[in-house]
Amino acid sequence: MKKFKQSFAAQLSVFVALLATLIFLSAFGTTFYYARKKIMEGAEGKALCHLDNTVLRMSNILNSVEIATTNMLPFVLRNIEKPDSMFAYSRLILQSNPYIIGCSISFEPYYYKSRGKYFSAYSCVKDGAIVTEQEGSETYQYQYMDWYQIPKLLNRPYWSDPYIDLPDASSDIVVDEQMCTYSVPFDDKYGNFVGVISVDISMKWLSHLVSTLRPYKNSHTIALGRGGVYLVHPDTAMLVKHTIFTETLENDVPQIVELGKAMVEGKRGMMKLTGENVRGGEDSYVFFTPFKRVGWSVALVCPKSDVFADYNGLKILLIYILAIGILMMMVVCILVIQRRLKPLEKLAKSANVIAKGNFTQEIPIIKSDDEIGSLSRAFRDMQHSLENYIEELKATTAKKERIEGELQIAHDIQMGMIPKIFPTIPEYEDIDAFALLKPAKEVGGDLYDFIFIGKKFYFVVGDVSGKGVPASLIMAVCRNLFRTVACKELLPAQIVSSINDILSEGNDSGMFVTLFVGVIDLQTGKMKYCNAGHNPPVVVEKEGKAKFMQVQSNIPAGLFEGYDYVEEEMETVNNKLLFVYSDGLTEAEDNEKRMYGEEKLIEELSGKESLMARDVVQGIEQSVANHADGAAQSDDLTMMAIKIKVNK
Repeated sequence: MKKFKQSFAAQLSVFVALLATLIFLSAFGTTFYYARKKIMEGAEGKALCHLDNTVLRMSNILNSVEIATTNMLPFVLRNIEKPDSMFAYSRLILQSNPYIIGCSISFEPYYYKSRGKYFSAYSCVKDGAIVTEQEGSETYQYQYMDWYQIPKLLNRPYWSDPYIDLPDASSDIVVDEQMCTYSVPFDDKYGNFVGVISVDISMKWLSHLVSTLRPYKNSHTIALGRGGVYLVHPDTAMLVKHTIFTETLENDVPQIVELGKAMVEGKRGMMKLTGENVRGGEDSYVFFTPFKRVGWSVALVCPKSDVFADYNGLKILLIYILAIGILMMMVVCILVIQRRLKPLEKLAKSANVIAKGNFTQEIPIIKSDDEIGSLSRAFRDMQHSLENYIEELKATTAKKERIEGELQIAHDIQMGMIPKIFPTIPEYEDIDAFALLKPAKEVGGDLYDFIFIGKKFYFVVGDVSGKGVPASLIMAVCRNLFRTVACKELLPAQIVSSINDILSEGNDSGMFVTLFVGVIDLQTGKMKYCNAGHNPPVVVEKEGKAKFMQVQSNIPAGLFEGYDYVEEEMETVNNKLLFVYSDGLTEAEDNEKRMYGEEKLIEELSGKESLMARDVVQGIEQSVANHADGAAQSDDLTMMAIKIKVNK
């Protein structure tokens, strides 16, 4: 059984045998099936084509009514202050379109105060002549009629379902006829709703038009309104007063319910009805299509005997088709099994061996130009590509591991260059300093350093433009330059100028470094400093108030040789917390790209003047981590906190 499931040739052979047997045993039933299907396809196409043509003719009639009404609207609006002219316009619409049997130009109550509460200029055709009168009274409040209320509320034209109008009791005009109404709301020049133009058309034209649909001898038609009410029916007693669902109220008739729902929902298609549900008592097919313009639906009911009248003539043709089809199928299957499946089986075995990792497995050569031959050539190309890819992958992996190792060494070297021991000077009552550097990559471009020379504390915090290996090289140079120059006990501006001149010389790459260099006199607490394009430090006063230092805006080091850097001075940093940082702190982002920001930094540092420098730095580090919430670090981060207490 397992070999059978894995063999496509065996499965196909069994399938062909079973299929051939099934075809021969069921040939007669199949003949009926395909013949009936063919006839039904033709009948459905024929019936729906007739229905589409009828819907098109209905649409043309309604379109002519809509155009006549729309064309009259500008005249009404132009003379809206002349109520007597409305009677002339209502007559004119009837004269311009033979399908229109009545027209009302109705206004909101008290619109014409001189004419009373109601004013509706109404004209209709009576005994071949056009009769005109003013409609509206307490017994016939037209403003509550569907043909008035619905277009008013929708603020657009509206076609009503057919109905028999209930006239004004005081009117002499009685139109006892099934009709439907097209209503168009209109506004005055200020955009306020003032009334509705409505035209009535008789439904006789619809009955006449639909009744001409007879693609088969004994077929008949029906038409439904929006709620399933009969608009056209062979039994005229069913019109308007009954819906397609009326007979289902007392008896359960699922077929009629299903047909009614499909037509009311505006669907298009075909359904079969048994004899007890059809006028005439014969099984029939109902073909239906929607008239979407007004929400109606038209259906053609065709007896089954009429639809299959030509059925017998198709039997012989279907027998020939079945015989030829079976013969062609057997020939094709035999050719495929005998000539194609053996090479494909060999190819599948070779591919299975290659999939297990043996890329040297020989793939059978198939010289044919068909899909199997193409598949064989594709497998050979894939085999060579896999061999080359494996070799390249090995080389790439080795190279990547070597680079990662070298970067790790560079990281260790760089981290080894910055101070990690933060001493307290015994000669003074208290000096507390702590710093942290976290590169965004294996190596980075931020730096910090400090050195005690005599009774002065020299420190620097910097940020090299860019990241990675190039920035780390500039960082190493800057750190060494700072130490070398600071040992000469120069002032901060002189230190920055020396670093700038050395970096600017031959700087073809255009890289630069922002620096904040400070020198604190440990005897007086006075601090001299020079800022080279760096973020201003934060000073936390002994009262706990945190604020940014006011620093001179100098250019970063490494851009222009000989630049004259300005030095500044703070009278004392005694009993204060000095916090110096790189922009990797304030520009740290969370997962939604929101930055940490300067306001957050001030908020976190406020009231922290009493904490140890280490606690301050570690607290800000944790605050940044909470803000990032797992987002990847985008820039190098450096922080240094300094606290001194001088007894003068």
